[in-house]
Amino acid sequence: MILAFLFSAGAKLLLLVTCCIIYKLKVQCCPEVCLCYNEPKITFSCQQQRLTVVPPYIPIQTQRIFLHNNKITLVKATSFTSCQNLTILWIHSNNISHIESGAFYGLTKLEELDMSDNYNLKTITAPTFRGLVHLHTLHLNRCGLQDLPPGIFQGLYSLQYLYLHDNNLHFLHDDTFVDLGNLTYLFLHGNKLNSLSENVFSGLINLDRLLVHQNRLDMIHHRTFHDLKKVTTLYLFSNFLAVLKGEVLSPLVSLQYLRLNANQWICDCRAKSLWSWLKSFKGSSSELECYLPTNLAGKDLKKLGINDLDGCANISFHSIKTSPFSAKTSLSIEEFSDSCCQPAIDKSLVPGTNTKSGPSSHTSRILPNIPIKDKENISKTKIIGNVDHRKNRTYKPINYTPFATFSSKLDNSLTKLNQNNDFDSVEPSTVPNKKRLPCLKKVKSKSQCRMYQPGTNSGLLNFITTNLLYMTQFFMLQMHF
Repeated sequence: MILAFLFSAGAKLLLLVTCCIIYKLKVQCCPEVCLCYNEPKITFSCQQQRLTVVPPYIPIQTQRIFLHNNKITLVKATSFTSCQNLTILWIHSNNISHIESGAFYGLTKLEELDMSDNYNLKTITAPTFRGLVHLHTLHLNRCGLQDLPPGIFQGLYSLQYLYLHDNNLHFLHDDTFVDLGNLTYLFLHGNKLNSLSENVFSGLINLDRLLVHQNRLDMIHHRTFHDLKKVTTLYLFSNFLAVLKGEVLSPLVSLQYLRLNANQWICDCRAKSLWSWLKSFKGSSSELECYLPTNLAGKDLKKLGINDLDGCANISFHSIKTSPFSAKTSLSIEEFSDSCCQPAIDKSLVPGTNTKSGPSSHTSRILPNIPIKDKENISKTKIIGNVDHRKNRTYKPINYTPFATFSSKLDNSLTKLNQNNDFDSVEPSTVPNKKRLPCLKKVKSKSQCRMYQPGTNSGLLNFITTNLLYMTQFFMLQMHF
């Protein structure tokens, strides 16, 4: 009995000594400037210590690493290789400009990675996040990112929250997010995106919130949102949108909160499909202030009647803002050339029709090898002058709550046309200004036909010249004899 008691007491003492040794070793392994503790998880914390490199030794049992608010410039391939139990890594608010390939290799238990506020991290290679199969939150906002290479999010099947806002992204590749079937929040606002292609959001079948406001969007493909059946919140305000078809928004069958304000909406026949879609929309939406035509400027598209949208506003390209990062106009030719705004086309102007035309008509001068121009090209206009309204674009403080239906008043420069009539400088570029008049029957030679035009003095001049020539020849013959 005594032996059993001594054995039990000895075991307890041995266990206590062992725990003390382990704790002492852990404390000794923790750098002086860092703080290490075990509850609620084994944590290695070294924030705000002016570190320029990742500490060379981090205890292998560590589950959370906090290295934010330092001056770290490089993440090496060997920085976290020993931390196989890591679940949370915060290295935001540093000066990181480069991440070596394989820096996060083997971190299969990592759930949250925050690299935001590293303003010099302009590029990230495609394999950077490979193998992070349990990652559910990724912060890449305010990093100065200029591009997302294809495959950068490959294999991140558990990702639910992706923060990409306030970067310098100009373009998104098709299928960039194709592997993110569990993603619910995607934040892309505050970038410089000019357009959204057909398959840019392919695969996001569980996305709930999509924020693309405060970009430079002037074109959205009519199938851009085809996979977003579960999106409840969509922000597109403060872009360069002028025309948006209702069919673009039709796939968003779960949409509840929509923000489209602070764009340059053209409220004419091209807005009818959007107007109709908004009438059937049961959720909450912001005001859509008309920019053109001038008689509707400042009015909410949703409150207009269908008859207010009849006709087609006379719009020149330079009357609409353009993106300073795009060489093209802010609206595509396709958007300007909506079928409701197509002029009536004279069949005599189209080669291959049965309509007969005179030898001097406009179609007779079209070369046979030139393909038939479509309606889009026929409606093109040529701009004279060099007017640029792109400067001094400012953004007012925005209420980001999805429940808001606030009205955003545009600047005077956006709601009023130039007092000098800009439309006076537009002239057609496809149809000649004047028709060539046919020759009169009494003028028979082709040379005379080219010289003579009715309504001018060319006929009289031709008559005098011919008679003077005959008289000269007569006098020369008389002098010869």
